[in-house]
Amino acid sequence: MEKYKVIERSKNTGSTYSLLNKGMIPGIVYGKGTEPTKIAFDNKILQKLMHTGAFYSTIIDIDIDGKTEKVLPKQLQYHPVSDKLIHFDFLRVQEDTKVTVEVRVEFLSQDVCPGLKKGGVLNLVRREVELSCNANNIPDKLQFDLVNSEIGDSVKISNIDLPEGVKPTISDRDFVIATLVPPTVEVETKPAETEEESGEEAKEEKTEDKKEDKKEENKEDSKEESK
Repeated sequence: MEKYKVIERSKNTGSTYSLLNKGMIPGIVYGKGTEPTKIAFDNKILQKLMHTGAFYSTIIDIDIDGKTEKVLPKQLQYHPVSDKLIHFDFLRVQEDTKVTVEVRVEFLSQDVCPGLKKGGVLNLVRREVELSCNANNIPDKLQFDLVNSEIGDSVKISNIDLPEGVKPTISDRDFVIATLVPPTVEVETKPAETEEESGEEAKEEKTEDKKEDKKEENKEDSKEESK
């Protein structure tokens, strides 16, 4: 595992503003039974780690003044206006530290899945599953093979093989992760008639009726005059 050198902020590193201007992100490393340590991480390296797809479930080795620490990313803070990263929290862990992490689910054989080939749609109820495990046993991802899945099938947590010692934090039910649903059929519907349109049509009908009544009256008057 690659080790990343960080700067301990207690040693005259300057203010948060000056660190951000230098391309460094201020943060803190904390853990049970240990003193919190303020550090600064190179923004470019941190951004690269963030975009690996498994940032919150990856143990990172950092070097603080020659001392190696294992940490797990826990929280990122962004500027409310610019949306730029301005702070992070890392959890200090040992191999036997119990952690809670969210791990993404990957679905295999989508190109040959019978249900998908018939036009079905994979409806993802959970893109990630929250797990409880030791820090040295965090899975990179969870997988389910759709090779035999048909429309109407559902994928539950019990259908996924979890490594030994890894358990979902939801333990009171066999929750659904995804379903294979029928294709969506669009039906054209006639727009509902608005009250305004109905009123206009009623007015037009009344106007036409009045015109017809006037014509009849004129005809009657003409007949009387001819007599």
